[in-house]
Amino acid sequence: MLLSASLLSTNAFCAGWSFDDARSDWGRFSLGFAGGIAGHELGHYMVAASKGYKVGHDGFSIVYPEATLTASGHLQVASAGFQMQWLLTELVLRDSNGKETKVPPGNFGAGVVCSHIGITLAYLVYLKDHKQGDVAGMAQATGYSNDRIALALAIPGALDTRNGTPQTHGL
Repeated sequence: MLLSASLLSTNAFCAGWSFDDARSDWGRFSLGFAGGIAGHELGHYMVAASKGYKVGHDGFSIVYPEATLTASGHLQVASAGFQMQWLLTELVLRDSNGKETKVPPGNFGAGVVCSHIGITLAYLVYLKDHKQGDVAGMAQATGYSNDRIALALAIPGALDTRNGTPQTHGL
């Protein structure tokens, strides 16, 4: 929330980028993609650990065994992955001074942005109703439907894919 508020007054520069603009380096792209997924999961872990919850795994799902989650706490841990991927995408699209870059991100950065879009699409298409998934957790915590939560999560991903190619943007 604070990040969003601090970025409201910044100038926005929008320009498309594509894989044609970057030197082909699938290793760095793959590392960025894997890093984006790891960042999403790390977001869940960091928030859960900061709240004192024990973190475990059930298949590919992160679970919080023996935790008594309040609605607020459940919303915080369920949404932490998406918040982390949004933060990582914004960091990739900014320079060391916090200003938007006017050049396409490198292959690593493109991988991070594509993982953000891929994770969002996975939750919209396949994982929206997964009982241990982020969307279901946020829906349970807020009382909103899975469809409504998924729509809210789709907005940042859609902003990053205007005109069919990822875009730089300011919130």
